Amino acid sequence: MSAQADEPWRLLVEPGYEPHDAEWPIPGAERTVLVPARMVNGELKPLKRNEIKELGVTRKEIMAQAIPAASAVLKDLKPSYIRDANGVIAYAMIQSESPLTASAVLAPEFSTMFDKKLGPDVLVAIPSRHVIYIFPKLSQVSRDMAEEIILEYEASPYPVSRELFSFVNGRFVAVGRYR
Repeated sequence: MSAQADEPWRLLVEPGYEPHDAEWPIPGAERTVLVPARMVNGELKPLKRNEIKELGVTRKEIMAQAIPAASAVLKDLKPSYIRDANGVIAYAMIQSESPLTASAVLAPEFSTMFDKKLGPDVLVAIPSRHVIYIFPKLSQVSRDMAEEIILEYEASPYPVSRELFSFVNGRFVAVGRYR
């Protein structure tokens, strides 16, 4: 583990059906979990409970590194804004080749970065590690795109979730799901 000492802890947003030795719940989620991990030789390596124990690291210490690491990931991502037929922004999408893309939702600033363009309350869909959809909460768009998001989830080699998320007092929580 010493070769990765400078690599910060990460939290991955992952499907709950995958066998993860160490995982933490997301409030309200039934099928999506947070998995502590590190990048090792360019690949994500989920940590096992015994590794966490051997390293003597606590959940609080992992969070202390993983949250700023999520902010660093978010800084490298650029949202695309998709407009409706009238030219009004309908939703935002973040897409990247980085396997850490989905973890950007854990950055504290994620919950407010869309305030000006989508409004203060948003819904978030994460069909794969590489794609995040952000919808205005009061809009019909998240429902209209249900089939597209489900298909993307099912086609992805790295699916994440069919659940919908939001932010309550800045906390990332599940608020519903597609099918």
